[in-house]
Amino acid sequence: MDLQFGHYRLLRNKRIVAGPEGELELSSRSFDILLALLAEPDGVVGKAQLMDAAWPGTIVEENALHVHISALRKTLPPDMIKTVHGRGYKYSGPKPLPIESVVRVGADAKQAGAGSNNRPMVAVLPFTNMSTDATEHYLGDGLADDIIVGLSRYRPLRVIAWQSSAILKGTSVDIAEVGRRLGAHYLVTGSVRKSAESIRVIAQLVDSQSATHVWAERYDHQSSSTLLVQDSLVRRVVSSIVGQVELDLQSRAVTKASGSLDAYDCWLRANHGLDLWTLDGNAASRRLLEEALAIDPSFARAHASLAFCNIRMVHLAPGTDGLETLELEALHYAEHAVRLDPSEARSFNAVGWSNMYLREFERARSAFLLSASLNPNDASSCLDRALAFAFLGEQERADEHLETASSLYPLRGEWFHSVRSIVNFLGRRHEAAEESFVLGPRTLPDDLAFHAANLWYLGHRERSSKVLGEARKHFDRLWKGSMPATAGDFSGWLSHVCMLQREADWDRLHGVLQLSP
Repeated sequence: MDLQFGHYRLLRNKRIVAGPEGELELSSRSFDILLALLAEPDGVVGKAQLMDAAWPGTIVEENALHVHISALRKTLPPDMIKTVHGRGYKYSGPKPLPIESVVRVGADAKQAGAGSNNRPMVAVLPFTNMSTDATEHYLGDGLADDIIVGLSRYRPLRVIAWQSSAILKGTSVDIAEVGRRLGAHYLVTGSVRKSAESIRVIAQLVDSQSATHVWAERYDHQSSSTLLVQDSLVRRVVSSIVGQVELDLQSRAVTKASGSLDAYDCWLRANHGLDLWTLDGNAASRRLLEEALAIDPSFARAHASLAFCNIRMVHLAPGTDGLETLELEALHYAEHAVRLDPSEARSFNAVGWSNMYLREFERARSAFLLSASLNPNDASSCLDRALAFAFLGEQERADEHLETASSLYPLRGEWFHSVRSIVNFLGRRHEAAEESFVLGPRTLPDDLAFHAANLWYLGHRERSSKVLGEARKHFDRLWKGSMPATAGDFSGWLSHVCMLQREADWDRLHGVLQLSP
């Protein structure tokens, strides 16, 4: 049985342990010792029992056990394994949770609901080989299989196994019939053509019930190396499919009568189509999320989204009493989401941001890294992590996530350009930052403050002062304090919502605010 313990995951059949930064390097003996310790988290495991687990039927010296315990302590947090003198060792980390049983809480509690059967089912059919070489059919099969693996990381979707889809290879496809046979709401079809110098992939998303095309796109790569393009192609295709499924489902949810909404419909409405960065939009989102949880209390994504509702209030209602309580509640929602579904990357993003606002930066960093390891191809989460790592002062990692997000966002909206502008500003790339500020103008005071600072460093002092004035005006409109907002209120709020960990970054931003009239 696979286990989650804190920010680590033990996959028993694969015999690997994954942490916030990916797979850990553990020997087979160390893995067996760790597994034996996790099996008895509340007790002391004797040395003889540990040696039997790692070296069954073999007599070894006790020193060999010490070597592997030492290796585990170097790989994991050192206080996770304690020595109990004269008896053995004890696991003392976060309580291990069976991953499968946690994920299935909602399904076991109720057979319907967003946590289980109401999630849309997607089937990826074998991609047609359009190359002149008929023997290269493996390319389309491999691409379809990789897309299935990528889609399966998105918890709101259920994905038909490749073995089932592959049965249809080489047969004429009737969309409605295939959808019925596989039980799939959506079908992904496509073709791949490989030449001496390029690879072209065409992917399509089809509604199996109406046999209508939801989306189609062509991807061209000027390289004949399959290994070089496969990862990039899969990332872009998977991200596009997920986005299009959510958009299609959201448009349907909007047209449903409120009495017929299920939990997933409520979640879609709460996160799409509303102006979330307004008090009214945020309040409407909260009501829908609470309605979703009334239908299915085990819906992890709804809990994670409630965390972001609380976080947005810190931005949208400065000066309001009780904002610190909202931040603590955000962490509670986010951590509960992780307990319900430890495989959901966006829940760990919520944990990360909640800890950022509470100034628990190391915990935030750990959560963001684990989110990335769970699903590196979720465009929205990737963009969130780019901003978070920029705030944490890890510019190289922020740039890496921004580059990945750029490849996953063919149509770039306001939020993308906002994040890109701030990441470039903190990276001292002011021309690039200015381009994004222009492409994605926002009226939130923190975005305007960054823009004002960027203009200052570009030498546009008059425009900088004007934009900073707009930032103060928008802040004053949002202010909920009993007395009129002061420059100190604005500066304090900006420091709180931007949480720049590098002092030099804050000095560059705050210094301009002091210099500008």
